Amino acid sequence: MTNEEPKAMEEIHKIREKIYSETNGMTIHELMEFISKEAESFKLRFNLKSKTPKRKTDLVSI
Repeated sequence: MTNEEPKAMEEIHKIREKIYSETNGMTIHELMEFISKEAESFKLRFNLKSKTPKRKTDLVSI
C-alpha cells in the first residue's frame, strides 16, 4: 500500500503553491485587486453572471 496522493490533489497543491508565490508579500489592496482580476477572468472563461453590486451606492454598510 502506497501513500501517494491522487493526481487531482497533486494538481491542487501545485495550484496553491503557484498562487502563494504570486501573492506572497502583496498588500491587502494588491491582493484584492489580484483576486478581482482572477474572478473576472474566471467569469468570462465560463460565461458566468455576477450578482455583485456594480455601484458604490448599491453596497450595504456594515
